[in-house]
Order: sequence, then C-alpha cells, then structure tokens
Amino acid sequence: MVPLDQVKSVKPREEEEAARIIREMRYSVVPASNDDGRTFNSVFIAERGLGAGENIAKKAKTVVSDYIPESTPLAEAFSLFDTREWYLTIRANRVSGLITYWAFNSHEFRVQLYTGLSRIEELSRNVLEKDGCGITDGTGLSLSDKALQMIRGRIGPVWRTNGGNRFVDELDYRQVHTALGKHQRWREFLAKRPGGAVNDAEYGQRFNFSDLRNSVMHGRTLFPTYRDFTSSGTKIKRIGELIDHLDAYLAMPST
Repeated sequence: MVPLDQVKSVKPREEEEAARIIREMRYSVVPASNDDGRTFNSVFIAERGLGAGENIAKKAKTVVSDYIPESTPLAEAFSLFDTREWYLTIRANRVSGLITYWAFNSHEFRVQLYTGLSRIEELSRNVLEKDGCGITDGTGLSLSDKALQMIRGRIGPVWRTNGGNRFVDELDYRQVHTALGKHQRWREFLAKRPGGAVNDAEYGQRFNFSDLRNSVMHGRTLFPTYRDFTSSGTKIKRIGELIDHLDAYLAMPST
C-alpha cells in the first residue's frame, strides 16, 4: 500500500498532468483532490492499449466500491483485483492510502505463495509415500531411469551420513509433479472430484506450478504488468484447489 502522504495526486482539472504521470511513471490511477490531497472525489484512471504504448487518463468520480479497508490481507484482497488495478484504502472511515495490483509483488505475498507451493510439494510426497511409492527407492514413481539414477547418486552419501530418509523426499519439485501426475490411483481419485476430471495435457496446465515457483524462489518480479497479474490469477487460485484435493486424498483410509 502507498501511504496517503505518498500518494501522487493532481487537481480535478489537471487531466494532461495526470496523463503524463500515467504515461511516464506507469501508474494505474492518479487521484484528484480539490483540497490538501486527503479527499478524492474523482480519479484519473489509466486506459491502456489504445495505441502505440499510450496510457490515456480517463476521469471518473469515486464511488463506494473504490474503497477497501486498509486491514484487508493480501491473500483475501487477491480476488478483488480480478477486474481492476487499484483501490483507495480506508482506516477509521478516512482515506489512508492507495493500493494497486503491484502490491502483489511484495515480499509478504511472495511468502504466502511460497507457503502454498511448499505445502503442495509436501502433500504430493505424502500421497506417493502413502501408496508405497518412493519410500526406499524409486519404486512406483514412474520416472525415467536417468532421473532416478541422478537421485541415487545424490542421496547415497547423504543417507549414509544422516541415517536415511524417504527416497521421495530427495526428488526435485518438477520430479514430484511428474511422479504424482503419473500416479494412477491419484488420477482416478481426482477424476471423481468436482472439476477434477482432466486428461494428461490438462493436468499439466492446471497443476504445474514450476514456472511460478521459480519466479517466487529467485526473486523475480511476479507481475510486471496488470496483464501478467490477470493471466496468473487462475493459476494462483489453483494452488488452494490442489491442496484441497491432496488433503482429501490423504484423509482417506489406507488400503
């Protein structure tokens, strides 16, 4: 969130200045104020894609739906940005600042994403282990001989030194995803869940978070533009969906 005293604003008639700020600073919105920059009865909104990189400022009156509480957690606010780039924030019924989709590039949201992705990885390993896959060796993982050989070479000294662990715990993230996607019992279970019936190609599209995970892990800007934010929205929401499916599978009695 941008605190109120740092919000860049203009006077209501300064449309050209608002357009300049939007174009040069790539802002989503420039609030307009008649007084000391603490009350905004209108805003200049960026209208993108109207030609050759132009960001045109469209003036609009502010309405109740333009405001959200300052205390709204980012995870809960995520869906509020599905169709718009910005909100004014309020505290004690007064404007306290401005928040745009850019807030989801913050460390706070990155940690939340990493937590969800890490949980998927943990649960995926547990699903495979529950069905007897990858406990002491690569049995049941349906990975290539080359992939399994690389894992054996990596874990041998570690297991001898530290006393052993599950084989499946040594798989890379992509290997866990691949092994789970090829696990027949899991796929049969998923097919019976609401919205879970997918073919192999669709499974990869819906539940492969490797690129997102790499961006989170390596500190890349997650959403450099609003278009990137909206295109990633569905995939991010599927993190929770997959966690729900995995939890439900693990809650079933072992057979």
